[in-house]
Amino acid sequence: MTPTVRLPALIIWLTLVWAFLWGDFGLASLVAGVAVALFIVWIGRPADVHGMQLTSFHPLSALVFIGYFSVQLVKSNLQVAWTVISPRPDVHTALVAVPMHVVSEGIVTVVANAVTLTPGTLTVDVHEPDDGTPAVIYVHVLQFEDVETVRADVLQLERLAVRAFGTKQQRHDLEEIVAARAARSEGAS
Repeated sequence: MTPTVRLPALIIWLTLVWAFLWGDFGLASLVAGVAVALFIVWIGRPADVHGMQLTSFHPLSALVFIGYFSVQLVKSNLQVAWTVISPRPDVHTALVAVPMHVVSEGIVTVVANAVTLTPGTLTVDVHEPDDGTPAVIYVHVLQFEDVETVRADVLQLERLAVRAFGTKQQRHDLEEIVAARAARSEGAS
């Protein structure tokens, strides 16, 4: 749970990625990495990164997010591969509106990209209201079972992303939402 300064942290992260990709941590490589990182930040203007905003990065939670995402990636790859090689594929597609629970362009971007990178799902659109309420992600699903399953899967991604990259208040708010949902589902059964 280490609070960091967003823009410099992003530049450092991009520089490290550059160095790892080149496999060279020499001074020239690091200087080139900083130059590339500054160019990317200047051109890309990353979502929800404005100057010196404070945020949090939790390395262990980030590893849990990456682990969960990796498992989902393998499972969905196998499901899509089975659908492709099946003699009579049983495909039930749907477009599902999934309301997010936190108001953060960065978290929404992470979740939407994770959904899109997972075979069998695709983020079609993200609607971000101007009134400060959370965004709605529209997800196309190849193997549709029911709306609640899709929403629960995206909520799990959102929950893990908030734990890894969200502020203390966002983590608290989301845990309350998850607890209220669990209480409702227990009361319904």
